[in-house]
Amino acid sequence: RNEAEEYENNNFYHLMLFLYLINNMRSYKFIFLLCTILFAHSLTNAKDIIEQDLFETENIIKSQIQAFIDKDAEKAFSYAAPMIKLRFDNPLAFMNMVENYYEPVYNPKQYYFLNAKHFEGSIYHQLQIISQSNLSYLATYSLVKDNNEWKISGCAVYPMQHESI
Repeated sequence: RNEAEEYENNNFYHLMLFLYLINNMRSYKFIFLLCTILFAHSLTNAKDIIEQDLFETENIIKSQIQAFIDKDAEKAFSYAAPMIKLRFDNPLAFMNMVENYYEPVYNPKQYYFLNAKHFEGSIYHQLQIISQSNLSYLATYSLVKDNNEWKISGCAVYPMQHESI
């Protein structure tokens, strides 16, 4: 073979390699673009799911508070997580505990949802609760999923430093 043929073959090889790389770059760009779109879509779906969970859990807390106000022990107890239910023999025992130790939650004058967070599979809501005696409390509720349903797993109530108007 002469040098001219070798030079043409070498150029042809480089041209083919160049076209191959460009073609693959387009494929990589397409795959990258597709992955980016799918990732962004999954983030949007995750955000929607979290917002739906926050909405659902807020309604569960409202429903339990309403059950306390209505003196409906069965209904109030139905929102409790299994680990809470294990501590009490029956719904009435649960209701008595809430009445004796969580009076602002048991019989609120008003309450307002302040913050909510989704953290490690649980949801936490903070509420400001105004008691019948116009004292302000900060209540932090925790909720967990049990058999694909949100249940209240705890509530901590702390007095705030000022009276309500």
